[in-house]
Amino acid sequence: MIKKEIVKRNLLAEPLSLNAMKLARGIYNTHLAMDEDLSLEIKLQNIFKLLNLQPCKDSINDIQDLLEEINEPLAVRNFEFEGESIQLKFVQFCTYEIGEETIKIELSPEYLHAQSEYMLDSFLF
Repeated sequence: MIKKEIVKRNLLAEPLSLNAMKLARGIYNTHLAMDEDLSLEIKLQNIFKLLNLQPCKDSINDIQDLLEEINEPLAVRNFEFEGESIQLKFVQFCTYEIGEETIKIELSPEYLHAQSEYMLDSFLF
């Protein structure tokens, strides 16, 4: 199989807000610190501190809004991942579940691959 040259391009429909980038980088750095484990459980207290938020219901709603912002799907053309080539692939950053004291996050390996290989407007690195 002949590998096609990857042309990096801007994939974000619009730039992320400062807090969304902070949250995404915090999640990504936690992923790196956990030996690149894709399944993470992060204490809400840590996210409150990261974003300089007061621990309350409104702050949890703000965090959920930020997670939705960073989960805006990326459309990647000619996506190659694990030996498979797909003409058009939509990928999201993660899936998540907000609990009483923690957020369980499952990072998408496809998104991390797209971030490093296809994006000019990379925000995690």
